[in-house]
Amino acid sequence: MHLNKYNLIRNLALLLIAGNMVGWLFPFPYVVWRVGLVLLSLYVIVFEEGKRLPCEKALLVFVAFNLLYFFISCLWENPSYTQIGNILCALLPLSLFVCLSQKGVMTDRFISVMGIVLLVTAILRYYNYSRMVIIRLGVDEDTEITNNASSVMLLLLPMLFLMKNQIQKWITLTVCLFFILSSAKRGNIVAAVIPVVLFVYSMLKDSRRSGIKIILVLAFIVVGSIMTYRWVVNNDYLMYRIEKTQEGNSSGRDVIYAGTWHAWYDSDSFVNQLLGLGFDGTLRLEATTHHHAHNDWLEVLVDYGLFGVLLYLAMFISLFLQVRRIRSFEMRMAFLSGLLIWFLRSLYSMGFTGETLSVAMISMGTALGWYKTERNQA
Repeated sequence: MHLNKYNLIRNLALLLIAGNMVGWLFPFPYVVWRVGLVLLSLYVIVFEEGKRLPCEKALLVFVAFNLLYFFISCLWENPSYTQIGNILCALLPLSLFVCLSQKGVMTDRFISVMGIVLLVTAILRYYNYSRMVIIRLGVDEDTEITNNASSVMLLLLPMLFLMKNQIQKWITLTVCLFFILSSAKRGNIVAAVIPVVLFVYSMLKDSRRSGIKIILVLAFIVVGSIMTYRWVVNNDYLMYRIEKTQEGNSSGRDVIYAGTWHAWYDSDSFVNQLLGLGFDGTLRLEATTHHHAHNDWLEVLVDYGLFGVLLYLAMFISLFLQVRRIRSFEMRMAFLSGLLIWFLRSLYSMGFTGETLSVAMISMGTALGWYKTERNQA
């Protein structure tokens, strides 16, 4: 009976995450999926999960810190419910999947099905995003654009280490890389290098006792590299973006970063420097043209001050210390690649404030749950 309950929670978690990615297909708002995921995660955290690892505690403390600032901000303004909802959707699923992994319901078969479902929904999300941007800009269908929806493809890559079917692994990798490159999102392309390198290393490591497997892996790498190179060279928009990067173009981030930093550093109030301006404080800065910082560390610095940055840093340190404790190579790679992707995204985009981070939390949570189970059995 307990197994059936956790199977239900597991299936519902997948439904909510996938549903949020294709929310436009349903006759109700996206918030239904997000609230459902938050409530499900909270139920597991409060009633189901046992003793937590230090890194889980650090993450939950950071979540609570965000909630505290949100509610305090309600006293003098109307903070963004969407923003706090994104944060909860991004971070709380870690503990949800830690618990499900411990209960033994994150089986090889389910991970395979989950990988297919999330890949399909990510593709649908990508094309829907392209369609919406084209409509909004009023341009032709052939116009190439930077598609932010490719971030889901990036966050799916850590799941490669959890999949057992070799064909599914390579298909998922190929499809994800195709859309990441097609989007011409420079940060995502750079961040994808790490899980790809780790994946290739793991495949060569697993194939070292079989000459045929090594040849097949190397052949796939060579052919794939040649095809990728030719495709990139012939993609005018991607080459244009690369040239802009070489010229120092950062899509306006340099202006936002400088404005955000000086707003904090030049502040006359020590209290603001220590504790920040409050939830979504960057939106009140004229120096950033009332935009988010597009960098977690600067966002936290302005919103929560130096104290908030130290909390965020402590959480990352705790997570990175956990990596070496995970003995299973596949689980360690799944956790490490997810963590590195999150860390890199925190430098050039929005990490913990993007609800799609929940996709990476699936792999990271599964790996942590496996570690806790192994440790308890030792």
